[in-house]
Amino acid sequence: MKIKLLPIYLTIAVMALLQSCSKDDDNYSGKQTALTLKLINPEDLNNVTLSNLSVSFKELNTGKITESSSFTNNDLSIALSEGSYEISINGKINYSAGESTVDASVSGYKESVVITGQTAVVSLNLFLKTSQSDFIIEEVFFTGTKTAEGKQYLGDKYFKIYNNTDEVLYADGLMIAQSEFMTIEKQNYTPNIMAKSFAASAIAIVPGNGTTYPIAPGAYFIIAEDAINHKEYNPGSMDLRTANFEFYTEDADDVDNPAVPNMENLFSSMIIHNRGFKSFVIARLPINKDAFLADYTYDYEYNMVIGGESYPMGESVYSIPNSWIVDAVNLSVASEFQWIVTAPSLDMGWTYCGKVDADQSRYGKSVRRKVLSTSSKGKKALKDTNNSTLDFSPEVKPSLMN
Repeated sequence: MKIKLLPIYLTIAVMALLQSCSKDDDNYSGKQTALTLKLINPEDLNNVTLSNLSVSFKELNTGKITESSSFTNNDLSIALSEGSYEISINGKINYSAGESTVDASVSGYKESVVITGQTAVVSLNLFLKTSQSDFIIEEVFFTGTKTAEGKQYLGDKYFKIYNNTDEVLYADGLMIAQSEFMTIEKQNYTPNIMAKSFAASAIAIVPGNGTTYPIAPGAYFIIAEDAINHKEYNPGSMDLRTANFEFYTEDADDVDNPAVPNMENLFSSMIIHNRGFKSFVIARLPINKDAFLADYTYDYEYNMVIGGESYPMGESVYSIPNSWIVDAVNLSVASEFQWIVTAPSLDMGWTYCGKVDADQSRYGKSVRRKVLSTSSKGKKALKDTNNSTLDFSPEVKPSLMN
């Protein structure tokens, strides 16, 4: 059998073409953009000076993180590979307030920033970070557990709320709310109130008269989905009878432990999303409940596109002003994340259990805030930079799981 050879000139041409394609591919994958990042100071501040600035660029496709602190005044010049980036920044700010000066912390965040071309300019708004003076969310166990037969078990989710301050705090009146919007589905909601308020699909409030439930510095309280011994029904679950509060919905197929105080349902019922599509905030209500229900409705619209067809959608929920919110955590699924559903002043990042949608390994895992230090008396200082990506450990064993 004879093998027919290509003419020598054609062989050389093919090889040259392959080499040319290879070089082009290499050049394309390594294309660099000279980026200028311009920081915009918070509004209505005088005599502003920035210092100790550090910025992080996370390329969304590769996960590669590039960091820098080489700012000249409000500008940074850096070479980055072409791609789509999340940009987050932290630093210090000094400004005038009357006859005095104020030292504070400052942050900024921008998502899905496409950087291409030889040069690019990106502007990033900075905002003041308030000092922590209230509770923070230490842990969210939202995935639930599975039975020995491999079936999903319901009712054993919980929140752990921590006093990260040096003073006694009262849980009375603290609101916890679940987001109306999902972090895995970005829509053009109209009106978009996210910069000023949080759209809530459910809101519950800790009962009490204002001083009923004191929480010492370094202590926490648990809000359980159902405050029962779940191990009686699922050995792979946990005993939540020692929870401080539980969610309960009357006129529904819900379990009530009379020994554990019920959260008050201000709006809808708290059904914790078990795949991490939604986010949560805790807040203080500075007005009476009737006034909130009368004045803080949020009616929004958007167009859902399915198969090239557009369908008008809308809903009426409630909004919580960002100024009332004391902590937030954005949850998602690693492969499905599209956006955070809070203002970046509340949370610049997100955390997860489950790297892909419907990941079966997510069951029996929680997200838990990292510990910065522990005092000689055993009080933990938890990390709180308003960036859940940095502050939380994803996919960890629940702290209440024996």
